[in-house]
Amino acid sequence: MAQDKPLVRLWALHGIGLIITHPSGVTYANQTGGYACKHPKMEGVFVPLVNPEIDQQTALEDHFTGPKWGGHCYRGIDAETADVVDAILANSTLTRRLKVNREKLADSEEAWVHVLIASDEEVEGERFEEFLGFFSGMGVITWKNSD
Repeated sequence: MAQDKPLVRLWALHGIGLIITHPSGVTYANQTGGYACKHPKMEGVFVPLVNPEIDQQTALEDHFTGPKWGGHCYRGIDAETADVVDAILANSTLTRRLKVNREKLADSEEAWVHVLIASDEEVEGERFEEFLGFFSGMGVITWKNSD
């Protein structure tokens, strides 16, 4: 099957990244879902969110490979996992404006979690310079699959 848009595979990603939903003409894919090794795609713009002082990828991997999921999170996440992901994201200035999109829990899985992006006005006292002018307010955080 022919690929209609350029495709970037993030399978070798180190750290976490954000795919901002945006009509860029470029599709991003990653291997996700733990042992299910799914390959979801999203058109948008990719922003690496690596913070050398905070290892968010390991914290996320520990949760998704730990006792609750055991590497088998490929049929959606629950509110408890959304809260854990939100707490991990709150630890860094690069990711604290991201919150798990509670309306897309069923579409989220290990290494592919739908998020809402707060606008500058929604986060008091902080100015974000990392990514500006993307008005969808939605995206996906992704990281290396933990299979």
